[in-house]
Amino acid sequence: MATTLAGDPVSHYHGYSPGGAMKLHVATLGALVALGLPLGRTFPQQKTATISGVVTAVGSGEPLLGVQVILTGTKLWTLTNVDSLFHLGGLPPGRHIVEVRHTNRAPMAFPVNLAPDQTLELAVRLETSSVPLPELVVKGEKPPPPVKMTGFYARRGSGQGHFVTREEIEKRQPRVLTDMLRNVPGLRITCDGGSCRARSFAETRRFMGACPIQYFLDGLPFMGDVDELTPDQVEGIEIYRGSASIPPEFNSGTAMCGVISMWSRVPG
Repeated sequence: MATTLAGDPVSHYHGYSPGGAMKLHVATLGALVALGLPLGRTFPQQKTATISGVVTAVGSGEPLLGVQVILTGTKLWTLTNVDSLFHLGGLPPGRHIVEVRHTNRAPMAFPVNLAPDQTLELAVRLETSSVPLPELVVKGEKPPPPVKMTGFYARRGSGQGHFVTREEIEKRQPRVLTDMLRNVPGLRITCDGGSCRARSFAETRRFMGACPIQYFLDGLPFMGDVDELTPDQVEGIEIYRGSASIPPEFNSGTAMCGVISMWSRVPG
C-alpha cells in the first residue's frame, strides 16, 4: 500500500476522473494508517515545573508551620506542613516571583526561572519580626491560647462576628471546613461535585449583588477559599458579615462584602 505514494500524487489526480481521484484519496489515507501516521492534528502537552523545599526561622532553625508559598500573579499557592516542608506543582515554565509569607515574620519575595520538567528545590529562612510580650502567669491545667490567637479571643469577647474555635472543630469532626460555617446567618455556601465554596452574605447580595468575600490567613490577605485548608490545619475561624462589623485589622478597603479570617493550627 505504501508504494502507491511513490511519484507525484498531483499529476495522478489530473489524470483521473473524479471517481479516480476519490480512489487515490482513500489509498492515501490507507497508506498513512499503514505507516502509523496521525490522521488529525495533535498538540503536545505543555510540560510544567515544580518548586519544593523547606522554610525555617533564621538563627534558631525553628520549623515554621502554615507559611504561605505563592507564585505571584497566579492562583497557585501552598502551605508548609508540620515539618516545614512545601510542594508546589503544575507551574508554568518561565520567569516568576515566589513570595513567602507568615505572620510575625518579615515576608520574602525572589525571582525564579523555571524550565519545563524542572524541580527547583529551595531552602528559605525567614527573619523574625515578632515583638517580645510580658511574662504571662497562668494557673490551672488548661494551657493558655497560642500567642498569635490573642487577638482572635479578644475580638470574640467583643460580641462582633461569628467565631469557630479549635475545640468546636475537634468536637464536631467535620469532613470539610465549610461544614463548620453552615450555621452562620446569611452565609451562602454552594456545592458542586462534592466541592463547596463560601460565596457571599445575604446583606451584600441584596445591596451589592455578587460581592466576593475577603479572606485572611494568619492575619494576611489570602487568595484561597475555606475548603482549601483541611480541618486539622485550622486553629480558629472568625466571620464578619458586613463592613459595619469588620475590625480595623481586616478592613483593607476591599472587605466591604464581608470577611472570613482563618488561623492556622499551632503544633502541639
